Amino acid sequence: MRLIPIGLVVKSTDEEGIVRVRERYRKCLEGLEGFSHVWILWWGHEADRTVTKVRPVHGRVPELVGVFACRSPDRPNPVLLTLCRILEVRLSSGELRVSGLDARTGSPVVDMKPYLPDYDEPDGEVSVPEWVERVTQGRRPPRTRGYHR
Repeated sequence: MRLIPIGLVVKSTDEEGIVRVRERYRKCLEGLEGFSHVWILWWGHEADRTVTKVRPVHGRVPELVGVFACRSPDRPNPVLLTLCRILEVRLSSGELRVSGLDARTGSPVVDMKPYLPDYDEPDGEVSVPEWVERVTQGRRPPRTRGYHR
């Protein structure tokens, strides 16, 4: 398997993230400006790849769960995803300005996919473990910045 980064997170703050797409992939950004949101798949280059269990939601859950049962950046293959609001697509420079990006500056970006409501919403009833309901109380948990151990 060969994975080639398509870009790099060059800025990541609470207010704004900027992904700079490599020149050879800049044409891939065409048409993205029509979407409000994009999934950014990035590589957790600072992740601990030996971790198998964590306390989810940045330690707010007392139970240990396997990393495949949560969104921890520490995992065997740290391919991480973040749903971001698109603020601006700069085709000439290959930059994508977004909000909500929780990747660290310097993180390689491996792919991007537009948010599509019909594709990204599951069919039928959705269920989550009790600890998710307890922590979020039916609301989205607060966003935090990048890697938390």
